[in-house]
Amino acid sequence: MLDAASRCGIDRIMATPHYRNKWKNRAAARQVFSELRTDAMQRGITLQLGSEFYIGEYDRDRIDFIKSELCFEDSNALLLELSPHTSLEEAQDVIYPLQRSGIEIILAHPEKYLHIQNNRRGYEDFLLMGCKLQLSAEWLTFPFWNARKRAAKRMLAAGAYEYIASDAHSAKDYELFASVIKKYKL
Repeated sequence: MLDAASRCGIDRIMATPHYRNKWKNRAAARQVFSELRTDAMQRGITLQLGSEFYIGEYDRDRIDFIKSELCFEDSNALLLELSPHTSLEEAQDVIYPLQRSGIEIILAHPEKYLHIQNNRRGYEDFLLMGCKLQLSAEWLTFPFWNARKRAAKRMLAAGAYEYIASDAHSAKDYELFASVIKKYKL
């Protein structure tokens, strides 16, 4: 995957393995990441470790763990994934306590959340909460009738996104990402 990223001109990757309580071995993840970081540096790619934290794993008693283990290295930024069906109120119940603890929320692929798809300006609710939004570029390749693509284009036109991600799960995803970047001049 690093070779594919390099071929596409990518020089920085924020590695965000999904975090689930059932996959608790962060030490093993850090070890693999350390080895991967060396390979990335040899290809001219800066690699930073974070995680994609799923809202269903939230526990108020674990905020210190979330802050120390799941935020991006050397930062207080957390990539938060909601369920497509998460209501705004449910999101607020998690986001506000995390923010009060000093965690900055980056909302992963907001274009797939029904609150945003079903409300033309639903994304503004998250911006008003102080969240930053991260586009998953792949949605811009879907057919025009796809609700995720429509939401992504709407937020892109409004300048709502702070970050653009490949959400790469395979080497081919980087080619898709590069094509979106070129097509939309991002």
